[in-house]
Amino acid sequence: MTANKRSKVDIYSAIFDCICREGGRLGQASPTRVARHANIPYDRFQKIIDHFVELDMVRRTDNGLLITEKGLKCYEEMRKANEFLRSMGLSI
Repeated sequence: MTANKRSKVDIYSAIFDCICREGGRLGQASPTRVARHANIPYDRFQKIIDHFVELDMVRRTDNGLLITEKGLKCYEEMRKANEFLRSMGLSI
């Protein structure tokens, strides 16, 4: 029995979701908690966050992670695309 692998979109979406739930709109999302709740190894999570920082979708603050307006727009578009694909009986 093989486990279904998550796509990059699913992983990125899970990270954005966890950042928002953990206080990322206020810059207070704990990176450790986000990685744990998104179920991603911390070293891999750090590489993804570094990429998000380069794209100006996430910023590091003294208190944690902050999701930027660009990151929120990206997250919303990913959610819309996932909802549409699932409504059509597809998944990515």
